[in-house]
Amino acid sequence: MEFMIRRDGRDLGPYSEAEVRSRLVAGTFALSDPGLGEGATEWAPLSAFPQFATSYRQPPSAPPVPAPPNEAKPFLARPALPIQDLGSYTAATLQPDERPLHQTTIHWMALSGSVIGAVLSLIVIVPMAMFAAWRDFYWAWLLLVIPAGILLSAAVTVKTSELVITDRRVIIKVGFIQRHTFEMFISKIESVAVFQSVLGRLLNYGTVEIRGTGGSSESFATIAAPLLFRDAIQLVQSSSEGR
Repeated sequence: MEFMIRRDGRDLGPYSEAEVRSRLVAGTFALSDPGLGEGATEWAPLSAFPQFATSYRQPPSAPPVPAPPNEAKPFLARPALPIQDLGSYTAATLQPDERPLHQTTIHWMALSGSVIGAVLSLIVIVPMAMFAAWRDFYWAWLLLVIPAGILLSAAVTVKTSELVITDRRVIIKVGFIQRHTFEMFISKIESVAVFQSVLGRLLNYGTVEIRGTGGSSESFATIAAPLLFRDAIQLVQSSSEGR
């Protein structure tokens, strides 16, 4: 069966059913174009013909426009960190409506100096203790508490350190017995600098220096993932300014 097609005031054809369908799919014809079937006397839209009702080209869907990074998901809209995941110092100093958003730790490389010191002390203590034990001075083995104490002290310092960014402040606590604490409101931070050695870049640790608006600055060494820590501070700053 052949069809005549009326388009832009002109009668085109005749076309076979397959030709009409292919031109509909290609977009040359539209379902709203009038068609006249072989042997018919009245024109009708192609959409009225059952064989063409589903033969059309869907307009290509426009790709979704990506939202700008700052609008995709504001940093301050992120869920707060669970209180149980925070250290005791941070949990105790949080204000009722303050939300912790990011935290990091002291990198395990902070233990390297203590490990070296413990090994050197063992090199000295073990021969001394062996010689003393040969002379029946077995108490000399008690000197082993020195390298053990060096390692334990460093491990406790690393384990108990807290570095947290909230929607208002930066909270840092380093040390257990000798404790170094630092708190600064996000609005008072002028810049955050990160210093990394080649080894620090490979193992992802470095020194973070936070400079306040009054000219004061604080540095914290051997911070794990220092670039993420800096970026989190800057994201909270930009999100706060946009509110």
